[in-house]
Amino acid sequence: MITVSVCVGSSCHIKGAPQVIEKLQQLIVDYDLWSQVELKGVFCMERCTEGVTIAIDGEVFSAVDACAAEELFRTGVLVPLGLGGSGDDELV
Repeated sequence: MITVSVCVGSSCHIKGAPQVIEKLQQLIVDYDLWSQVELKGVFCMERCTEGVTIAIDGEVFSAVDACAAEELFRTGVLVPLGLGGSGDDELV
């Protein structure tokens, strides 16, 4: 199980956390990964000045928007699950 945590604290919420969560939910649905990926909201990852912050299995990324979330999903979720290609193919 891969855990993807998205900060939903005030600062991240204002900076776009809802859109990042929506994108991640859609990707999980598109790839039918609900049994392999846990998506959860967490409060304050202490990077408030750096933009929306997410963690994939403990590795933290900041200044994430929906586009960046899609790429992080590819590298942090699809590739470890053996579903991501070389990075040249497009996500659905």
